[in-house]
Amino acid sequence: MAGGYVICEYETVKQRFPKFQAVMTTLRNQLIAKAEKDWNMPFAGRRKISEAAARGIRLETPGPGLDVDVDRGEFGETTILPALFNGVMAAYQPMPTWHQWFNTTGSQVIIQGAASAGRIYEDYKVGLAGLVFLDKAIRISEIKMQISDKKLPRVNIEEVLAYNKPAIVFEEGYILDEEKGFELYANVLTEGPQRIKLLGLH
Repeated sequence: MAGGYVICEYETVKQRFPKFQAVMTTLRNQLIAKAEKDWNMPFAGRRKISEAAARGIRLETPGPGLDVDVDRGEFGETTILPALFNGVMAAYQPMPTWHQWFNTTGSQVIIQGAASAGRIYEDYKVGLAGLVFLDKAIRISEIKMQISDKKLPRVNIEEVLAYNKPAIVFEEGYILDEEKGFELYANVLTEGPQRIKLLGLH
């Protein structure tokens, strides 16, 4: 991956990769700035900073993005929802959870944007910081991604087979923009269940 990546157990991401919080903060700030510019809407966290300051509480900018006031035209943030993506099950329908069942082996798209042609839905922007395998049994050996027209190189991840619930954390995050394509390819080794969660925010 451009910028590199770190492999570690999900539970130890913060200890094994101390820069993780800085990566997430940078990615979050870039995503919020892009959304404010593209949508010409305020981020809910900015109002929260003002409200907290009136009560004598200091919040770090850009503030928390929950509790969105739609009457003020605000947007917010949350973790990445699986419903924004299609998986290999149910003829590439939006995923209700990160759980999938691999029916075939070999190189294939395992996660893609849920809008037509594998695009991210309009009015959504995703900050991708990595991947997390939520199972002990890992069924893939390689990954590669395509974000819009940018193809990221194929990466051999057989090392993850030695970890319990491994995470692949990017040293630089990626923004998956609305109405732009996203595809995560994998070389699937065996058929069966697999839960791969996208790590980040939207």
